[in-house]
Amino acid sequence: MKKCKHCQTEIDAKAKVCPNCRKKQGMPVWLIIIIAIVAIIVISSIAGGNEEKFETDYSQSDVVTYNDVNYSIIKVEKTKGSNEYCEPSEGKEYVKVTVRIENNSDETISYNGLDWQMINANGVEDAWGSYTCDDDETLSSGDLEKGGHIEGVLVWEQNIGDDNLRLRYYDNVLFDEEYTFQFKLD
Repeated sequence: MKKCKHCQTEIDAKAKVCPNCRKKQGMPVWLIIIIAIVAIIVISSIAGGNEEKFETDYSQSDVVTYNDVNYSIIKVEKTKGSNEYCEPSEGKEYVKVTVRIENNSDETISYNGLDWQMINANGVEDAWGSYTCDDDETLSSGDLEKGGHIEGVLVWEQNIGDDNLRLRYYDNVLFDEEYTFQFKLD
């Protein structure tokens, strides 16, 4: 025997409804809903906690793998230009970065030189300039088949001696507010 949760009348231990007040003896529906919501939140937080966080800061010598595509810097060259028609502004130098992209994914990807931005010690972020003074192969845009790779040069005009340059990659520079990853240049 047990007592009714509502009217305190003694009823059979297996009774689901009190014969006296006719009220159900089980857990209230609102309590079941609250328990279910709490359980879902706990399970979601445990399951979500196993996700690996993608690192965003790399050194110049690192190879970054993002969505099965490898991104690396082959060379960084600081120059005052190659001739009198191709000289940086007063107090500036050209920073030429050779980038390599290797598609190890199972699909064709798109690449674009405009997805790369450089940020300097003053916090100014710029798209690459079209300083084509030398015979360097500029990284433009196109598609890269699975298993394919491409190298190309991107050039920025920066303050002479800036030792806090970072090369940032945006998965889509038009739509992404945050960079995907960045290289700290030596």
